This record gives sequence, structure tokens and C-alpha cells, in this order.
Amino acid sequence: MATIAQAAAHICCSRSQFDQYLAEGVITRQPSGKYDLDQVRREVLAHLRSIAAGRGGAAGNKLTEERTRLVAAKRRREERQDAIEAGEVAELEPVRRYLEQILLGMRNRLLNLPGQTACMLAMRPQEECFELVDDAVRAALEEIADPAWTAARVAAAGVESKERQTQANECGCEVEETDSN
Repeated sequence: MATIAQAAAHICCSRSQFDQYLAEGVITRQPSGKYDLDQVRREVLAHLRSIAAGRGGAAGNKLTEERTRLVAAKRRREERQDAIEAGEVAELEPVRRYLEQILLGMRNRLLNLPGQTACMLAMRPQEECFELVDDAVRAALEEIADPAWTAARVAAAGVESKERQTQANECGCEVEETDSN
């Protein structure tokens, strides 16, 4: 049996480090103040091995927390990808581009109405002008509301459905290329 100072010297550490091991519970505290050197050496080596393996001590706890966060982040990423593939959620960028193209087409179509109707309105009575403008606006709105018009605008903009590409890839088919000119 050895004193605390002798036990500390046996494991090549200072008295304060030995006290820290006692406080952390690495070394079993002996009420008599006498320590078995073999037991002290085994407990300290076991503690150092657990730290080296990432299971013990402050460094081991930090490493374990980092690994846990990494696994959780990977799980969240996979869950998001599964939700996208299942159609439960959508990526915002393609939706934003799609809506921009639709709205830009609507804007351009409506801005073209005055030029298209101006020549038809020259020297006509007000009632006839109203009917011509009303017919032109309604025709433009019907054209905008037509799904074929929307599809043509999207195809012209070069935006293609990811779903269509995915389905084609799954069945081994080739996706037809459309000429946007």
C-alpha cells in the first residue's frame, strides 16, 4: 500500500492531477489514504484508454457530442430528401423560377394589349372601342388561363419538370428535347 504522493509518482502525475482523478472518480478513493499501486495504475490506464477511444473524459464527451450532432444532421438531410422525393415538400428555387416565368409571360401579354388594340381603335366610337378592348383583355386572360399556354411559356423558358426527368430516368426512357426557338 502506498500514500497519495507515492501513488501519484507511480503513475507519473502530480499530486494535483492525482487529486483531480480522485474527484472525477477515475481512481477509487480509499478511506485509509493508502492505495494499491496496481489498482491505481489499472484505473488510470482504463480511463486514458476510454479517452483515446472517444468514450471518456471531457475530450471524449465533446467527441461523442460532435458525432451525435453529425448523425442527427445526416438524418435530417435524408428525411428532407425523402420528403422531396415523396412530393411532400418542394425545393423553392425551381418553384420561384417557374412562377417568375408565368408572371413574366402574363405581364408581357397584358403590356402588349395597348399596341395590339391601338390600330383597331382609330376613329371608332367609344362603345365600339370598349368592346374591342374588352374582347382583347378577355382573350388575353383566356390565353393566360389556358394550361397549354402555360406549358408553352415554361418550355420556352427552358424550365422542365424534375418529376418528368425522374420518371424518365426510372423507366430508362429518354426525355424528348423540345426546341425553345
